[in-house]
Amino acid sequence: MTNTHTWSVGDLCEAVRDTLNAVFPDELWIEGEIVGLKSHSSGHVYFDLIEPDTTGSRVDKMSVTLWKGRRPAVESVLSRAESGPLVDGIKVRIKGELSFYAPQGRVQLQMTAIDPHHTLGQLAVDKEKVLRTLSLSGLLEANSAVPLPTVPLHIGLITSDGSAAYNDFVNEIALSTYPFKISLIHSSVQGADAEAGLVNAVTTMSKHPVDVIAVVRGGGARTDLMAFDLESVARAVAGSPVPIFSGIGHEIDRSVVDEVAHTAFKTPTACAAALVQRVAAFNQRLSDGSKKLAALAMSRHDRAMALVSSAARTINDRTRRTLDVNEERLGTTKVRLQGLAQIVINRESQRIDRVSDLAQALHPDRVLARGFSITRNKNGEIVQGPVPPGSAISSETASSLILSTVTESHLRQIEETND
Repeated sequence: MTNTHTWSVGDLCEAVRDTLNAVFPDELWIEGEIVGLKSHSSGHVYFDLIEPDTTGSRVDKMSVTLWKGRRPAVESVLSRAESGPLVDGIKVRIKGELSFYAPQGRVQLQMTAIDPHHTLGQLAVDKEKVLRTLSLSGLLEANSAVPLPTVPLHIGLITSDGSAAYNDFVNEIALSTYPFKISLIHSSVQGADAEAGLVNAVTTMSKHPVDVIAVVRGGGARTDLMAFDLESVARAVAGSPVPIFSGIGHEIDRSVVDEVAHTAFKTPTACAAALVQRVAAFNQRLSDGSKKLAALAMSRHDRAMALVSSAARTINDRTRRTLDVNEERLGTTKVRLQGLAQIVINRESQRIDRVSDLAQALHPDRVLARGFSITRNKNGEIVQGPVPPGSAISSETASSLILSTVTESHLRQIEETND
């Protein structure tokens, strides 16, 4: 067996430390994506910086430590750049000292500085890449093409329950006098849980019978809004069958969700106000329409009344003229009838006079006065033929009544004369 050197753990750790110091004597810059970030109660910050393999087969990882004493300087740089704090998922370019931490037997980077513009630039690059992908898929205008109800009274709200964004949105809706209904689905809007939470919330809410979906959050640094630039979240919004309003709360930039949403607003309050205004506009149109309808009905009524009055006057005039004409005709007819009646009366009077004269001429008294007599039997019947002998008869002359007894009675022979 050959004689080989055996290292003690301490010696090997010291050798590794010395080697690293020799190879990397100065601070160095490194870029990657933050994962597993933890802020210790001591004030130190620990996280891993990873570089995922494009094939997904492995992930290269470097441990990073930001000591409490160096933390204020790093956070000050991030604040001035308005890039937001260190959080999981962001891609950063940081500066630090490479060291070997013997108690855990690992190499780590002791962070001393950060380049915030690298993070912002990378976010912009990633955002543009997502937008190009969505554009090629035809999704940028998909949700804006979904019809928006005229009166969107049932709102599906997606935000962090109890947050400032939630209160701003709900309070603005509550100030209106309209009967809005809000259905809430809570979701994280930043951090490691935001992506899955937002995708699930949008997918779930899209299946509810809501008129519109509002996705809102309060303002924050650009890195706070990373979840709204993710392709998965944008695809969920773009593919929703319900129109989605966004109120991400970023005054300067627009997120990818803003680009694919039906309508984007700067703040949650503005988003809620737009919905109130849409209902108010419909209510105003309804009110104006009602007034126009009432005015039109009144105008039609007035015109109809004018036509009725005019027709009534015309009818009255015509009726009066007709009555006058008829009255004149009746007068003429009356005169004619009176004339005709008088003629008839005169004619009948003459006829009656003639009949009266004839009746007087034929009266029995006139006949008796000329020497005739009327003979009656005992029953008072006028005797016109033979009477049996012994019958009592009476003869009436002009001046006397003669009672007789028949001794003989026979028919009288009438001699015919030839002219």
